[in-house]
Amino acid sequence: MPGAGKILYYEVKEQIESWIVGGDLPVGSQLPSEPALTEKLNVSRGTIRQALGVMEREGTIARRSGVGTFVVRKPKRAKIVSFTQQVFDKGKKPSTQVVSMKLITANEAEGRVCETFLAGCDEPDQVQVYRIERLRLADDRPVAQQVIFLRVADFGPNLLEEHDFAGSIFQLYDRYHRRAATADEIIQARRPTEKETQILHMQDIEPNERLVYVRDRITYDDENLPLEVLISVDRSDFFNRYQYRILAD
Repeated sequence: MPGAGKILYYEVKEQIESWIVGGDLPVGSQLPSEPALTEKLNVSRGTIRQALGVMEREGTIARRSGVGTFVVRKPKRAKIVSFTQQVFDKGKKPSTQVVSMKLITANEAEGRVCETFLAGCDEPDQVQVYRIERLRLADDRPVAQQVIFLRVADFGPNLLEEHDFAGSIFQLYDRYHRRAATADEIIQARRPTEKETQILHMQDIEPNERLVYVRDRITYDDENLPLEVLISVDRSDFFNRYQYRILAD
């Protein structure tokens, strides 16, 4: 199993998915029990449950109470489409406004920052992260509100002075010789809050027709180490044919 610093549950998830893709666990077959997987993969039962939980949310497996866990389809492969390309495809001009940039501790952050960046038994109040909030626009019209979290240890203490974050953040990753490769993303569709309605200029839409996609994403590099945590609130009327995107947001 993975070495120090790697995310155990994600490694477990990848291993089980490889069995599915390779035919060892074909669609319709039953997964081994949690104790059996714990022994086979040499990880804790909690790690197994976390990996299976992600796979269930993605629709790869289904748990049947009192029966077991079954493979219902092969893992989906991410279709990599950048925000910039999606905007261009709609005949519009993409741009970015940086709302705020600050240094915080992991326990002050939203979403899955702690579980992502606390490998190695670090305490949340001892791990520093950058919090960058941005507004993504198409023809100067807000279509997404995003917050990105980066670990200070990965990029050094002066990143906010060295990078303006108005362009592609993946240019920054290239500079540090890291490449976004895979992602664990949870997507929720819901009504926007009053504040989100104002930020995304959705007041002209009837209240019962307002809808946003909330993306909670952990991005990993090609060594399967966590690269960023992203929380994005996207206008559903703009992203009306949702496409998975991880490599050029």
